[in-house]
Amino acid sequence: MDVKRKIDMPSFECAILTQDLTNLELRLKKCGARAVENETSLNKLFQTHLNSGGSRTRAFLALAAGIKLALPDSVRLPIATSVELLHQASLIHDDIQDQDSIRRGSTAIWDLAGESTAICLGDNMIAAAFEQLAMLPEPYSYHLARLTIMLSRGVSTMAAGQALDCQWTPGSLLSLAQYEQIVRHKSGPLLGLPIAMILLVNGGTDDQVTNILSGASSIGIAYQLADDLNDREDDYGQRLNGYWVIQENSGDQIDIESELRARFEWHLTNARESVANLSDVPAEAFEVLIEALHHKYPTFRKAAA
Repeated sequence: MDVKRKIDMPSFECAILTQDLTNLELRLKKCGARAVENETSLNKLFQTHLNSGGSRTRAFLALAAGIKLALPDSVRLPIATSVELLHQASLIHDDIQDQDSIRRGSTAIWDLAGESTAICLGDNMIAAAFEQLAMLPEPYSYHLARLTIMLSRGVSTMAAGQALDCQWTPGSLLSLAQYEQIVRHKSGPLLGLPIAMILLVNGGTDDQVTNILSGASSIGIAYQLADDLNDREDDYGQRLNGYWVIQENSGDQIDIESELRARFEWHLTNARESVANLSDVPAEAFEVLIEALHHKYPTFRKAAA
């Protein structure tokens, strides 16, 4: 999934973005804690995790939006790195909780270094995310309190959603609304934060930030619904999946796939409407996310057009 080609930017801005992405990787590789006596280096483990790949979509959104708004790299990069660190921490912790031993075709960190060490690495990444925000220069550091609260609430929301997902057991009956709320908590914050945080330091209002976070949550749900359809057989009786939630609530009375696709369409429409009255930057960022979704799940493109 290469979202980097989906932003319509002048060539000089693309050159800046390319440099930003290079600098992002350098910053990320310095974020893991160095070894203390008789301990495995978390920095080395994090570099191993980063080397497995990934699109850096969330960081890309922060960088591209920051360039569009003419924010300096001393602002763009800390925010982009902060959100990307949270995303990487969530992947490390998710792999442990789901017992997935492969991440992007490579051995997951928990399977490589043990669950306890992987938990410590994820915790380290969360702490490093807040440290990155502390690097914002004046006058942008004026927004640090609001940004810190926003980031903290994002982490708390994700943790709550993940906890609800982990508490699910086969046979538990959830409504579709309850299921979507779990996904909203798990996926929404990290899709909305890079755009909302950049807009905030550029003078965005609380209402604008709320609209961005709400709309991004709908995109997160759409991602999960598409994934649910693809994984419905593997997930049956094993993991919480929206396809089977619809089936459990409706039986054979409806076409489950059509209902799932209808919800997919509704959420993308809702996402677009949530930022329709804001500046072009949030709307363009949402279209990047939606295009990336279509690229990953091409069979949903027609349904969402």
